[in-house]
Amino acid sequence: MKKIVWSLFDSGNSSYKQAIDKYFDNEVENYSIGIDKLNKNSNFINLDLSDYKEIFGNNKLFNILDELPKPDIILASPPCESFSVASAMKGGNKFYVWNDGNMTPSTANRILSKNDTPFKSDVSKATFTRINGELCAFNSIRIINRYQPETWVIENPQSSKIWYYLEHNYNFVGIRNVAHYVAYDKEFPKKPTTFMSNKFLSLAKMPVGAKADIVIGSRGQGRKQIRDYNVRSNIPLSLIKDILEQVI
Repeated sequence: MKKIVWSLFDSGNSSYKQAIDKYFDNEVENYSIGIDKLNKNSNFINLDLSDYKEIFGNNKLFNILDELPKPDIILASPPCESFSVASAMKGGNKFYVWNDGNMTPSTANRILSKNDTPFKSDVSKATFTRINGELCAFNSIRIINRYQPETWVIENPQSSKIWYYLEHNYNFVGIRNVAHYVAYDKEFPKKPTTFMSNKFLSLAKMPVGAKADIVIGSRGQGRKQIRDYNVRSNIPLSLIKDILEQVI
């Protein structure tokens, strides 16, 4: 019997779907779910995973998910912008954690004040980015908790504050398995990435001090740069293959 995989936020270039179609077509039935920020693709179930309308009595998110076959595996790549210092404002977007019963700014990110200097965007966009990121992270763990898959994996950069946010807000933790993308494909940046899971994963890393030929954004002289949002979100197919081989 085929394993059922839900690939959350697998819109864009749909790396999870690509890897499953290439390597696991006879073993896995995949359901890619999300929205494409650039509106370039449609090979997925179009569903806003930052949906908060349940508080108004609209249960569209779970009404649709409840109609799908129950997942054996959930793979999730929630957007990392609001949890990254390479974000909409200097020092990263602010987010909050519960501390002694009071909602206080995370020590991992600074409070926005009149002395902070936004860059790349204005403060309003930074706020929307933060809210969207927190809702995507929150709904990821709600989906995992609701459907109780045998295996779940959440992907974000190793330096992302999402891990701090999930642990300190929701006491949601797992095994932080780290991989370097370039160790799987030389056409990728080094990009130390955490695949937090309820399972231990033995993933490949580069030797200490080694550099990749690809960089993200505008960093690095004489090296190929990646600026396209969907391309930056790509995951090496061989890395996804490695993960799925270990958990199936």
